[in-house]
Amino acid sequence: MRLLTIGSGLRGAKIAELLHKKGVKVNRVSLFKCFCVLNNEEHLRSVSLKEDRKFYVHGLRGDVSGFVNKVTSLYEIFEGSLVITSLEDDFGYLTSLELCERLKKMTGETVIALALVPQLDTSSIGEIKKRIRSLRDSADVLILFEGDVGVERKILRVMNLISLAGEIDLKKKVAGEVVVDTSDVFNALRGDGFAIAGIAERKIPLDLKSLIFKRESALKALRTRRMIELTEEALRNVSINGDVETSKSALLLFAGKPEEITMEGLFSSISMIENLNRDIVVRYGDYPIPGMRKLAAVLIFSGIRKFRFA
Repeated sequence: MRLLTIGSGLRGAKIAELLHKKGVKVNRVSLFKCFCVLNNEEHLRSVSLKEDRKFYVHGLRGDVSGFVNKVTSLYEIFEGSLVITSLEDDFGYLTSLELCERLKKMTGETVIALALVPQLDTSSIGEIKKRIRSLRDSADVLILFEGDVGVERKILRVMNLISLAGEIDLKKKVAGEVVVDTSDVFNALRGDGFAIAGIAERKIPLDLKSLIFKRESALKALRTRRMIELTEEALRNVSINGDVETSKSALLLFAGKPEEITMEGLFSSISMIENLNRDIVVRYGDYPIPGMRKLAAVLIFSGIRKFRFA
């Protein structure tokens, strides 16, 4: 899944910079086409993107129509847009609203807004809730993360796994047990309310003795249990404290060493999610990465309307 990725405001720009540097590549092509928009020249210089990928806007409500025209006319293949900002950044928030609206009109593709929610005092809760509603109305999808220190790495891990959906590595020539494509991801994320994401990953120990002497059934049980435990950990490690029991839709993806992914583990994990809400629609899949010594799970709930502030 290739995304036109725009950081709005300083924190959004820094996350776009991270996705540019560390974002996943398939067939040597980055899945994130990264740009940023800022209204501070010093901040603009601090972002490590090519000069033609950085755009300066004067004032709090600058015109971004020229920027949108430019990036959408470049010879870049993308299947949707990702606009990243912090809700406590006035410029970033206001510019994100305009970016989302213009990108929807000009590209006709799905627009995802990813917003950082700050630590709040009582007086600012109403304003942040208002901004969440406005950004949700402007985008097709809104994903929320608590804006804690270090959240950038969590966003990188989540978006790297999501973006692998629908991609085929021509060198590895390995398909998943259950292939999930870009439309599955977008359909899972769409809906009223907002989305939250959880992620978990584990290194796979190199245990030659077990591989040689353990029976196939015992190895499968071990791998199945690991997948279930990863799903449980992803549930505990969500991006913001949302009311997942009221979620309308969920997306579950596993990625990593192909031998470590079992159908039993996948369907047991799905059952766990369905037990949270009998009406939830769960989409799922896996992306095998031969030679990888880790297994990761990403879990996204959408259609959420309530969350608790930290």
